[in-house]
Amino acid sequence: MKAEQKWKSGQGKLQKKVKKSVGLGICVFLTLLLVSQLHYEKRIQKFVLRNEEELTEFTKNYLEVEQRERRHMFEEWKEENGYSVQLTGLFPENVVAFYMGGFGLAPSSVYYGFYYSPEDIPVGTGEGQLVKAERDNAGWSWQGYGDNGGEIRKIKPHWYYYKCWF
Repeated sequence: MKAEQKWKSGQGKLQKKVKKSVGLGICVFLTLLLVSQLHYEKRIQKFVLRNEEELTEFTKNYLEVEQRERRHMFEEWKEENGYSVQLTGLFPENVVAFYMGGFGLAPSSVYYGFYYSPEDIPVGTGEGQLVKAERDNAGWSWQGYGDNGGEIRKIKPHWYYYKCWF
């Protein structure tokens, strides 16, 4: 009888330790996820500033070629330079937008990237009116249908960081 009680007591302690470990693991995971999302903007800014010359040359050439040639041109350029970026169709055709990462599952996803605007004008996805953010030098934001929206910040002339959620 005492052996059975000891065994049950030991099992209960083990379950508590497992629960604590799982809870701690979840907290660490969520913290790392949050921290990684906060660094997207800085990573993207550094990437654009470090590779500005190549990016600008590519985007200007990209906008000059016909639509049907663009995908092949991008794949060649990406392979030559070893960049881990993707083109995105989130923005109007008059800008060249690059996707750098994101997370979530539809209908709750967040996308991060940057784009080149030849006219140096901030643009949204066309889903809501772009408005200047309230804070000084904070950039622009838009609110689309439902919970869709986004933020844009200027990296330097012609180059903008974006964060979109859908």
